[in-house]
Amino acid sequence: MPDNTLSMLLERYREKALGVILFLVVEDYESRFLAAYRELGFGDVQRSHGAVLRHLDGNGATVSVLAKRAGQSKQSIGKVVRQLEELGYLSVVVGLEDRRSRIVRFSLRGERLVSVSNRVVDDIRRNYRQLLGEAEFARLYTILDELTSSLGVRQRMQAAGDAQRFLHFGRLLVELALDFEQRLTQQVAGDVDVALSRPVLNQFYYLAPRPLSVSALAEPQRTTVQAVSLTTRGMVRQQLLNVQESSRDSRAKELSISTEGQRWLAAVVAGCEAVLALYAERIGAAALQEFEVLLRRLNGALSVDASEYTAMPVE
Repeated sequence: MPDNTLSMLLERYREKALGVILFLVVEDYESRFLAAYRELGFGDVQRSHGAVLRHLDGNGATVSVLAKRAGQSKQSIGKVVRQLEELGYLSVVVGLEDRRSRIVRFSLRGERLVSVSNRVVDDIRRNYRQLLGEAEFARLYTILDELTSSLGVRQRMQAAGDAQRFLHFGRLLVELALDFEQRLTQQVAGDVDVALSRPVLNQFYYLAPRPLSVSALAEPQRTTVQAVSLTTRGMVRQQLLNVQESSRDSRAKELSISTEGQRWLAAVVAGCEAVLALYAERIGAAALQEFEVLLRRLNGALSVDASEYTAMPVE
């Protein structure tokens, strides 16, 4: 594929990759949460635990219900439940109506985590409003709520107390990102040999028609060189990228998109366009375009926001 054609393909991908922007904002949101948890004494909570914490309400739920809400297998959700139970955040009790069922509930420590999380949510949202602007953030949230509602993926739980607000804004972002990812996977099924993954999709967003070193590829990203190196090594093994000596330094290596990588990316771009077309049908093309503009503006503001996230003290 000539360089100009590859350039156009990469440009189309960046224009249509709403999912990648969602992934990046969600990653920032979750990173701020984890940083706050560490400062507030909940440093043993991991990113993967959100699959359960986001979907557990004040009334409790079975593992089967949690798995359905999260869109994951009972085995994977059961594993997270066991981890959180061992850490003291959950308790598993016998069901009152069906003694054979096991109900997952927040323990006292878990309820404290929920209470703290609500305050962290407010703090992160306040920071986002400052970065994007009050009116712009309100509009972003309104369209996000409308889109997730129209897709049937918004919060359905009727929880009580603090749990009703638990990770609400973050959950809508997470749920929309998951929806985009799932629909994109369905669109490209049969067209690509390499399975989709967020790290790979993210790296294609930053790749260029010309060869790049790993450090150059990592420079504009909110991640480490080590993380980018790990992902790109996998992409080389999957034959999505080629490795070559640098023309400027024979000791250095550079990465370029392979022929297979270009074919893979073309299928992904077509899939992204199909998902966006569906979203436009749900809320209108103008609203979707406005949402994309605001989300990209927020992501850009997050990229230049050098301030450390500071959590409030626990009372």
